Amino acid sequence: MKLSINMAMTLDGKVVRPDGKWYGLTSSVDKSQMDIYRSNADALIIGKNSIINDNPVVKIRSIPNVLNPRPVILIRRGSIPVDKHVFDESDHIPLIICTKNNLKQIKTELENRAEIFALDSEDIDPKKVTGILKRKGYKGVLLEGGPRLNFSFLEQDLVDRIYLTLVPYIIGKNGLAGIADHASELKGFEANNWRLVETRPTGSEVFLTYDRI
Repeated sequence: MKLSINMAMTLDGKVVRPDGKWYGLTSSVDKSQMDIYRSNADALIIGKNSIINDNPVVKIRSIPNVLNPRPVILIRRGSIPVDKHVFDESDHIPLIICTKNNLKQIKTELENRAEIFALDSEDIDPKKVTGILKRKGYKGVLLEGGPRLNFSFLEQDLVDRIYLTLVPYIIGKNGLAGIADHASELKGFEANNWRLVETRPTGSEVFLTYDRI
């Protein structure tokens, strides 16, 4: 199984707007490119915060007659509202991976809207998540879950590719996240772990692809 991260980043390294949300940072060209990445994946990992804060559209819109990847929603605590796009715009019923602590609540609120899988733990372990997806036969997985979720998968060396769109903005505000966000640094971050395999400028944006060495 190959797992890829897809993010857009400003010239000063921010992946969110000053209010902490990601909407409006990219152009229609980037949205079309995101659809290409999604069309090559059969599962799409999204975090609870991304769904609640941004309510992302998960349906591929710019490529006709293509099968959408299955949404995989990771929920550590609590639940999510049923009126979010993720429940209505996919070709598949979402897969929710939760913990033993919030299984009862999620079953009560979402049992008829998703397939539910509870980990036997109080946290979401990325290795267990990838293990579940491998057993289900998924070959290409795209992670669009946000900086903290990115960090958790990068920390366990589970990411094979990073798609990064450089957008022509400078925000300048302190405290906004980059593509990975945590209180501590990634161990071995200075090692030459990533190789640039594609650079494609389009208009004022640059599409970069890095593969893990």
